Amino acid sequence: MGVYDQVRAIACPDDIKVRTAWYTSLGKDAADESGDDSQSLDGREIWSRYAWGGGPVAAEYEKHSPARYEIVPQIRLEPLLAKRAKELNPDGLRYGAEMTDLEERDGCVNLKVLDRKTGATEEVLAQYVIAADGGRTTTDKLGIKWLGERDILDMVTVHLRAPIRARHPDPRNFMTWFTHPDAGGSIKTGFLYQVGPWPLDNPEDNSKEEWVFAFAPAADDPIRSNQDAIVERIRSTLKLRDLPIEVISVSHWNVNALSAERYRKGRVFLAGDAAHKIPPWGALGMNTGIQDVQNLTWKIELALQDEKKFDSLLESYDTERRPVGRRVGESSLQNMRSHTLVMDWALGMSPENSAEQNRESIRPYFDKTHPDHEKKRRAVEQASKLLDLEFKAPGAEVGWFYHGLGQATEEDHEPYLLDDGSLNTEVAIPSTVPGHNLPHVWVHKPGQGEQPLRDLLPLDRFLLIVDDDPGWDLMESELVEIVRVTTAEVSDGWSEPTQEWERLLGENEAVLVRPDGIIAWRGSWQDSLPQLWPIILERALYIGNDEIVRE
Repeated sequence: MGVYDQVRAIACPDDIKVRTAWYTSLGKDAADESGDDSQSLDGREIWSRYAWGGGPVAAEYEKHSPARYEIVPQIRLEPLLAKRAKELNPDGLRYGAEMTDLEERDGCVNLKVLDRKTGATEEVLAQYVIAADGGRTTTDKLGIKWLGERDILDMVTVHLRAPIRARHPDPRNFMTWFTHPDAGGSIKTGFLYQVGPWPLDNPEDNSKEEWVFAFAPAADDPIRSNQDAIVERIRSTLKLRDLPIEVISVSHWNVNALSAERYRKGRVFLAGDAAHKIPPWGALGMNTGIQDVQNLTWKIELALQDEKKFDSLLESYDTERRPVGRRVGESSLQNMRSHTLVMDWALGMSPENSAEQNRESIRPYFDKTHPDHEKKRRAVEQASKLLDLEFKAPGAEVGWFYHGLGQATEEDHEPYLLDDGSLNTEVAIPSTVPGHNLPHVWVHKPGQGEQPLRDLLPLDRFLLIVDDDPGWDLMESELVEIVRVTTAEVSDGWSEPTQEWERLLGENEAVLVRPDGIIAWRGSWQDSLPQLWPIILERALYIGNDEIVRE
């Protein structure tokens, strides 16, 4: 979309977005303030760490993408995307329009659209529909079942304005988790994160600071419907009793780990939360939804030209994306359950204990003279390592892949899996095995400078990345664009002098890459290739290969 620089301009600053920490609180209760500071359990940092591609793993993340890990709240990102969408298609975006019903008939989908402002309803006919309504109604209207765990946790999220940075012991932390002995550990506290607005033009001006505080109240807790009680909960957790808080909004939502039984019904395709409801621990929900439409849109574009020819290609959307959505949901749920109590366990705190018992359990952690101090420190360090699944997971972020493409075998995928067959989320290994994402390398061309290889991908056709063998020119067509990448500078191609790209391929090998950046085929030049090429393309487009896309 060409908006990365604009996103960077409003994103969380680099020195903040890569840190997270656990605290007992930010301030101290009056009773605690009057005591010996060395014995105080309020306002103590338990652990802090780098996360989301920062610190010592920054170089590792830079190998996977020309872009950095950015954190932008939806309230800031959506207006930016809407502006760009209107520039690309001035009449293609409508607000205040609600799809109230849909029905497939006569080779199209009939949608009833309610204008929320006027109350008028109109009918809209569409050849295909991408249902991305956040999982509110369309999935159920289509009679598609949800699989997984529902209503796991009831959450309250408070968007607020408050001068917290100046009172945070370390405001570099983007996200702060709280666990306090008097609250039984983490159960009755919550977590806090920054939402800008950025850039921080004047860090001394705290009147505009916005934060989100989230917590999970018990089902019978009256705090759920009492805004004054919610504000008191925030002040109590932070131990900042005099903190002025302006509540911007309060949201109630349920944690679900659900996946639609199928992502397609006829001419309607589910995407985003309409296809999968993913717990936010790991921050992969929106990313997974974006991957959905990236997989789908180029397929629909081809199907608009020839429905019958490319129907199996459309069917592959479900087969490729559904396992990914299900896996991300399951791993995010695991993150949530690990995160909720792992620090409490390490510190020996529990909601079943009395406040005094919890205080006695956590005190050795802060007391370097206590005989159990080192044992507690090692336990917390190990707990932080367990949380790598949430805070350092390039394998989950960019290392995912689709099985069964380009005749790749399970043996080809083994280096990217754990012993139990699950995806190795802690590392992402660049690969040109079909089904994997095109690896990131920088390429150069005289007069055009340096570009990421992925930026050369066309949006409406395949890209065949080849060496300097002239025979590859025979493969070019309306569906296939050719680009040359070699280690030496050539006048009509791109150079990659580090040889990183060359190391990812065999001798004289080329890769065929789909518009969504997925490698569809890898192979070497041979004299018979021109005769085999139509078959290779048909397989890449799932033409005549129904058995490949059925589970």
